[in-house]
Amino acid sequence: MLSVKRNPADARSLPWYGWVALAILLTTESGALLDVFWIRRYFYQFAWCSYILIVDALTWRRSGQSLLRTAPREFTFLAFWSISLWCVFEVINFRLRNWAYINVPTPSFFDFCLGLLAFATVLPGVFETEALLAVCGVWSRGRCRPLRISHAVLLGSIALGAAMLVALLVVPRVAFPLTWGFAVFLCDPICYRWNRSGSLLAQWEAGDPSKFLRLLVAGLICGGLWEFWNYWAYTKWLYTVPGLDQLKWFEMPPLGFLGFPPFAVECYVLVNCLNIFRRGRGWEHPQGTGAPKIIALASVLFALIFNFAVYAGISRWAVISTAPAMADLAGVAADLVPKLEQAGLSTPPEFLKAITRRGIGAVAHETGATEQDVEQAVAAARLADLDGLGADNQRALWSLGIRSVSALAARDPDALFLDWQRAAEWPPSEALVRLWIRAARRST
Repeated sequence: MLSVKRNPADARSLPWYGWVALAILLTTESGALLDVFWIRRYFYQFAWCSYILIVDALTWRRSGQSLLRTAPREFTFLAFWSISLWCVFEVINFRLRNWAYINVPTPSFFDFCLGLLAFATVLPGVFETEALLAVCGVWSRGRCRPLRISHAVLLGSIALGAAMLVALLVVPRVAFPLTWGFAVFLCDPICYRWNRSGSLLAQWEAGDPSKFLRLLVAGLICGGLWEFWNYWAYTKWLYTVPGLDQLKWFEMPPLGFLGFPPFAVECYVLVNCLNIFRRGRGWEHPQGTGAPKIIALASVLFALIFNFAVYAGISRWAVISTAPAMADLAGVAADLVPKLEQAGLSTPPEFLKAITRRGIGAVAHETGATEQDVEQAVAAARLADLDGLGADNQRALWSLGIRSVSALAARDPDALFLDWQRAAEWPPSEALVRLWIRAARRST
């Protein structure tokens, strides 16, 4: 079992991978601030992998034990099943439509793997943070009056969790906050019955709320970092939460941060439900016997099929734009595209950065194009680059006579949504139309 005790006399230096991860994180942050395009494109993966390694190194330095060094198989288990766990919430989002992804790289095996890597950081990030809080003594002596867990309480909790799940699927515009909590009520009674060492109810029954409280704090820390690093990334997600999309901290409505603490608790409960099939083995108890090989192989195969199916669904329903190229945009003269590519300005961010630094005249001279062609390309690039609007949506707007950010800002959201539905095969949601018009009005 991973220890939460520290011997003060045992001085340890930070492991080498902690220093390497810190250097990568600082370099990544600097690259994002300097607007280095390829760093911003994969910023999220760089940042989260670095964070996890740093926290693991700090945990080992303080306690002499950590997930990565003491239980590497459990770390790998968490990373693998993190993908499937997050895919469960992606399936729910097919119904909710509360978040969507922008500037997603065009399909390739490399970018597919990096996309899975982003999902693989969820569980390690939460549990590494909780482990560091534990070895730092956060709520290490937390006690409460023991709760009496009866059969009626267990049945009532399962019924409440099931009702929450049904409600968020049937009336998503009202019940969407229940996404971040239903699994606790639905699944922890199962852990209480079959994997009591991983049950929060069993811990409350023993008068020990420390794990629960640390998970809440870990969820809030991770949630803040998720949103902070997502904000600076080029490939990222946007929220279109009903009634909460007027004010945002980074890309998240302020009230949305309240969902991260219970989400961390959900992660803990769902992982411990998986550990039932492993006969109690888990990241807190790595010495267990583990699942029979046939069950392990079958579950891995099921997870892979599930992940690929959900990934296809995300590409269809949750990706609203792929990373555009200048060649994809309406309004960019055909003879200008190869000239821009030769100058290393093949994407809207790179092209607009050059315009900001050198001006339209200089770029026109450098590419041998007319200033009129460059000006029209600037308008097209700014529109496609607006909050991940993308090439497909830019072309649809172009066909509607909207050929600049200022023209988009002047449109009425309801009228434009109806026009857009008629102009595009896969039009965006009304919430996204409103989001882009607000972004256009802010920029103008």
